[in-house]
Amino acid sequence: MNKDDKLTIVRSGGEGEPIILMLSGDLDVRTAPKLRNFVESVIREGNLDIKLDLSRLSYLDSSGYGALVDANRRTKSTQGNIILTNLPRWMSEFFDMVSLDS
Repeated sequence: MNKDDKLTIVRSGGEGEPIILMLSGDLDVRTAPKLRNFVESVIREGNLDIKLDLSRLSYLDSSGYGALVDANRRTKSTQGNIILTNLPRWMSEFFDMVSLDS
């Protein structure tokens, strides 16, 4: 892992169950493309239901927020679904403000 790469994505689930992606670290301008690419590869495999576990995410900037919105848009366009789970309190409050949770 590159020392500037502060986002770890651990994949679990599948085989008839939603794919779960556990995000750890920072989701920002440097790491947002990593999430976009990861979600795109999961969709290309035919997995349309994805859960993003954000419990270990420590930082989110506007680029990270954009990557989450883009992941939602991409899955919706393939009749899939993104579910954000285990949001830290600070992130829940932010999403309430910007209405991403609806």
